Amino acid sequence: MNRKYLVDTSTHEYICIALHSGKDWKPNNQGFLQEFMDSRPNKAEEGENADIITGEYNDNKFFQTWIRNGTNFVVK
Repeated sequence: MNRKYLVDTSTHEYICIALHSGKDWKPNNQGFLQEFMDSRPNKAEEGENADIITGEYNDNKFFQTWIRNGTNFVVK
């Protein structure tokens, strides 16, 4: 299954924001998205590069890249 994630590369925290179902994407964890974003330091105001990336991953690739070394912000 493919999922879309937001990943904070400095803390390795991540949140799944959408699930691929057939040809469509279904939103996921939208109720926690603002809390996740608010918990990140606002580095753009400090003149630094943002450490949040987004991507579409299948479960195995995401596990190898992030889950093994990260912490899920919300488990769902």
